[in-house]
Amino acid sequence: MSDWRLTGQEKYLLNKTLYKITFPKFWETAYKDKNAFFRKIESDSKKYVEETNSGHEYLEGEKIRHFWHEHCEFCWEKALTDKECTFYCTEDMYHWVCENCFCDFQHKFNWQEGTAEELLSNSEL
Repeated sequence: MSDWRLTGQEKYLLNKTLYKITFPKFWETAYKDKNAFFRKIESDSKKYVEETNSGHEYLEGEKIRHFWHEHCEFCWEKALTDKECTFYCTEDMYHWVCENCFCDFQHKFNWQEGTAEELLSNSEL
């Protein structure tokens, strides 16, 4: 029997290292250190504000986190910076997998597990 969550993700997630991220702790560190994750959110948010000419107030301080959310590539659970949750992401921080789906599919996709610290030290964003 096939799993409804499998929709061709092997094309972009097979044999990858996925980095474990725990929110809100990861966001608190990102905001404090202005690290690669924060810079990615800031860049995406500024682009959105420029394109829509709205939301300027969210570029001030910690409010910027409200621009960001991602979802699990399998079950579509949302990752939010202010919700207690654990997700795994690719090095480019583009593909996100919730903890449950990571456990369910780790062997099928041959994933290696990395840490948030490794991700931030490897990231060129």
